[in-house]
Parts: sequence; structure tokens; C-alpha cells
Amino acid sequence: MSLRYKALIAVVLLVALLTSFLVVSSSALFEENARASINNELLKDQGILDERITFAAQASRQGMRASAGDQGLVEFLNDPRYGDFRANLGPFAEDWRRDAGGEISLFAVDVFTAEDRNAEVIGKISEDLMLVFISSKEEIGDARRDEIGKDPELIRFMDDFFKPAWNAGNAKDLPTSATAVLPIAGKVYLVVQNYLWLSIQRLEPVGVGVVLTELSHDWLKRSTGDEGVDKVEKIVFAGDIVASSTLDDQGGEIADSILSMAQESGAVSEDGAPRPFEFRYDGETYLGVAFSSELSPKGTPNRPGFVAFKNLDAELQQFKELRTNVSLIGAGLGLMAALLAYFGAYLVISKLRRIEVATGHIREGKFDTRVEIRGRDELARLGKAFNDMTTGLKALGMYTDNTLAKNLLDNPELLNAPSKREEGSIFFSDIKGFTSISEGLSAEDLTSQLNEYFAALGKALRESRGYVDKFIGDSIMAFWGPPFVKDGDYAVRACETAITSFKVAAQLRAEWEQQGKPLFFQRIGIATGEVVIGNIGTQTKKNFTVIGDSVNLASRLEGANKLYGTEVLTDERTYELAKRWILFREVDQIRVVGKSKPVRVYEPLALVGGETATYASEYQKYDQALLHYRAAEFEQAVPLLNELLELRKDDGPAQWLLARCNELLKHKPDDWEPVTTATSK
Repeated sequence: MSLRYKALIAVVLLVALLTSFLVVSSSALFEENARASINNELLKDQGILDERITFAAQASRQGMRASAGDQGLVEFLNDPRYGDFRANLGPFAEDWRRDAGGEISLFAVDVFTAEDRNAEVIGKISEDLMLVFISSKEEIGDARRDEIGKDPELIRFMDDFFKPAWNAGNAKDLPTSATAVLPIAGKVYLVVQNYLWLSIQRLEPVGVGVVLTELSHDWLKRSTGDEGVDKVEKIVFAGDIVASSTLDDQGGEIADSILSMAQESGAVSEDGAPRPFEFRYDGETYLGVAFSSELSPKGTPNRPGFVAFKNLDAELQQFKELRTNVSLIGAGLGLMAALLAYFGAYLVISKLRRIEVATGHIREGKFDTRVEIRGRDELARLGKAFNDMTTGLKALGMYTDNTLAKNLLDNPELLNAPSKREEGSIFFSDIKGFTSISEGLSAEDLTSQLNEYFAALGKALRESRGYVDKFIGDSIMAFWGPPFVKDGDYAVRACETAITSFKVAAQLRAEWEQQGKPLFFQRIGIATGEVVIGNIGTQTKKNFTVIGDSVNLASRLEGANKLYGTEVLTDERTYELAKRWILFREVDQIRVVGKSKPVRVYEPLALVGGETATYASEYQKYDQALLHYRAAEFEQAVPLLNELLELRKDDGPAQWLLARCNELLKHKPDDWEPVTTATSK
């Protein structure tokens, strides 16, 4: 039987069966998909909410850290000659609240300071800590102020933070801030606190400052954003009490009812883990999830949490209308399909035969083969896809990097695109002492170990969407930027990859040490700036590469690691673009070979997160020492560097700067400037 007749019969049967199947089974399938979609939205909403809380906490900590370091506040806390303690403390409290972006700020000082300064005590946190000031963005009334100041969860949180430092006499080896989501006086707040310093250098606290940000209706609305979460409502609760919600619910009865159903279903749990639940309200079905923030301490009485939910019936309404229309037009489609099947089959067969012939040419290695199929239907798209495939196969003969190959397959026009000037980040790495390592290995062993290293580092580069431009002996040159990265985070990706690569190299060294192999330690330079991006080479062999001043600078920064004892250095542009996500410290100003203008160089220390507070506290000593060094105050810089080296004895920049200060104490040239001149590449 001819394919045309087979197509005729098949289409008639297929349309009939498909129409019946859609009418019978689509309801369950669509509802299942709708449920899955809503559950995904709820999980996404939870992630967005956690992310916004974390971001708000980070922003508050940064603002409070700046306020805590205010020299005027430190002088005020040290000088008993100031008059009215409460009146003078007010402006500082307002600064804390404003810098942290909160609604309420509280100050508490130790009992001795309160007595010495005749401070009016408005609440007792503990035997050692007295509450002396409460400031609010808007007037909250004496009763509300008193209720907040006496809240047991807030008191416990402040006391737990201050007591260890008070008992020890300083906050060394202790976090300088604390964050939590707490139920306070019938509402739920993001609470961030920092020490009030008697001495920042000695880390001697005299009290604590606290800023409260209410997770209110307005805050929830601002936190919803436009990330694709559509009509997901949220409730903030503490125990059995609704603190706020996104509902237009003046009396709060709807939110109270939904919270009760979530609790009755077991979705609200003590461990705070996200648990889905389903409920009906006002004749409609909703899907929801209940969870607590990680910043909300476990075991807290009336532990705060969130309920997110969405209307399932509203999601299904469009399908119900569609199902009716499908039933009506199914018969008509079957009749039309029967008439068109015969003639359509003939056209399809003729076009498929062209592709079949072209496929044979591809098997013979003739990658210049093309098929000409006009139109805009599926077969025309198939023909275009076939031609794009042959273009990609041809391109893969000239390029090896997976990132570039994928971009060429997705965007074949890149093959003939003119060079462009774009901003991007360049990454240079090499292996310390590779020449001496290579002299001690056979060619086979050296190649094998080097390939293992390149494979591991190359994997990290590809996963971050970096383009490996070239391998130069033991060195790697990589690039982030257009056309591979289009969202402007190339500097962040480069720094994250550098941090990741050291972890990858450390894992390799652990394996190699057990195998008795030599160990590879790497140095990395990263520079960000405008470069020329494009194809360089012949018609048959091209290299897609980047050239420009930033490429040379990245190479020079990689070499500058030898001077400072660092593993990775970046330029100032990289720092400016990545500082929100990466913790840096400024190392020095250096005049590299080939550039007359000094360049500020930075060392990326860690991703912003758990280790940030520890790093920031320790390396603050280096920052202060660097300021003294640049002001030619070498005697003030030396003790700070010695303190840092007691904490991190192998810190290369501290060792370098200490040696430099000691040298300048012996003899400071008349034309000295705080700039290091590199003498080699």
C-alpha cells in the first residue's frame, strides 16, 4: 500500500483517537500539570522570600557595621563629659536605623556605663546590660515602645549576643553581628544587632545596637518582585497569630482561617521545613506550603513562619473552556484532515527524499551539502535545522572549546561576524615552579598530570560559562563576556571560578600526595575592561580570541602574585563589578611593566556568606595598616600587621607589607610614594 494511502488512513484514525483521548484524559493531565506548576511557583516563592530576607539581613549588617565604626559614636561612648546621655545618643540611634533600613532601633549599654553616664534605664536586658534608648521611624506610642523593650525573645537574643563578649572582655574570635527573625510584641521582625564599641581596635564592646525591620504587608508586597511568581499570596505568622499578609483582608479573618487550616493539616511544624498542604476556602481549592526562615531560631516559642498559597481552580478555568472547544472542533478537524492527508503526504514525501539524499552526502563527509526547502512549515524548519547542523559540523573542525562550539551551533552567524569591542573579564593562571617540576618528570608523566589538572580546571571554567581561549604551556587564558555571557556578571563569574579552582586544585593535590606525585600550586590574575573580540586566522583554521590592554594586565597581575605571596589578584574594575557578591581586600597600588599609571590590586577572599564576617574582621587590620602605610605612618602599621600575622601566620600580603614598612622605617627615600613598581612581567 502506498504511503499516501497509509497516511490517509492513519490521519483519520489518529484524529479520531486523539480527540477522544483529549476529551477523556486531558482533565486529569492538565490538573496534574497545574498542581505541579503551582507547587513549583510556591517553592520558587519560598526561595525568593528566603533570598530577600537574607539580602535584607546582609544590607542591614553592612549598614550597621558602618554605623558601629563611626568615630563620633566611639568618642561619645568613651567621653563622660557629654551632657544628656539620652539626648546625645538619639542621633546615633537614628543613623543606625536609617543605615540598616529598619523601622525601630534600640541601644543597650553595660551597667557600669549606664551608671557612670547617669543614663535613664528604660529596660533591663540582664544584670549586665541595660536598655537605654528606643527610636522608631514613625511614632509608635509609649505602650508599644514598652511592649517591645520588654519582649522576652528580643531580650534573650540581645543577652545571648552580648554576654560572651562581656564575660571575655572583648569580641575577639566572636561574630560582630547577629541576625534572626523573631516574634516581638505580636509582630514578626527581622532583627539585626551589632556591638557598640568602646574600642574598635581592641574589639571591646560597651553595649549593643539593634535594628528591627517588620515583615509587614508592605514588606511582603515589595518582596514578591517580578520573577514570574503570579498571584501567590503570603501570610506571616507567629504561633497562632497572623502578623501580616498580602491579602486585602481588613479584619484578618481570611488569613486567620487559612492559618488554622495549615496548622490542622500538619503543614506548620516545629522544624520549620517546607510542607505542602491543600485546603478549600469559599468553595474553591487552594494549594499552599508552610515553612520557616533559616534565620528563625529553632525552639523559639511561637516560632515565626510563612504560608504561601495559590488558587488551583482559577488556574484550571482556562482549560475547562478549552476542553469544550476541543470537543466541538474535533469532528471538523477529522474531516479536513482526511481530505488533506492524501495531497499532503505527496508533498511531504518529495521533501523528505531531498533530505534523505543530502544525509547520504553527509555520511560521505561532504559537510558543504545543503538542502533547499522553501516555506515556513515544519519541513522547512527541518531543512534549516539540517543546514545549521552541517554548518556546526564544519565549525567544529576549526574550534575545540565546548563553550565556543555551542555558541556557534546556536548562532552560526558568529562564524563571519566582524570583531567587536566589548567589556569582559580575562583570567590568566599558571603553575608555581612548573619549570623545576617538569625537569623532574618524564614526558609521559608530565603530560598525564598536566592533562589531569587542565581537565579539572577546564571543567570549572566551562561550568561558569567561561571560554578557554588558549593553553600556553602550563598556563590557561580564559574569558567571560559577550557572546558567551550576556547578563553582565562576567567579573563575578571570573572571581567565583578563581575561588572554585583553588578548591579543585586542593582536591587534586590531596590525591597526588597519596600517589607520590609532585603538587601543583597555581597563581591567577583577573582583569576586566574593554577588549577586541573576534575571529583571527585563515579561512580554514581560525582562533576566536580576545586582545587588548586588559589581556596584558591580567597576565601582569598573575605574575604580581609572586611579589605579594598571593594566589589571585584582580584589578579595580573587577572589584567594582563583583564586590556585592565577593569579599575583597585591597592589597596595594602597583605599576606593572608596560603601564605608567599605577593599578589598584585586590585579592578576592571568599563568596559573600558564612565566612564573610570572620574574614572582614581579621583583614580589617590589613586595611588599617595599608592606610597608615600610604600616609607614611609606618610605626602605626607594624603592630596591626603583627596582630594579623598572629591570626594568619602565612598571610602573604601582611608579610610583604610588614617587611616594606620595616625597610622604610630604616630609610625612606625623598621621592617615596605608596606605589610598588614591578620590574618583571
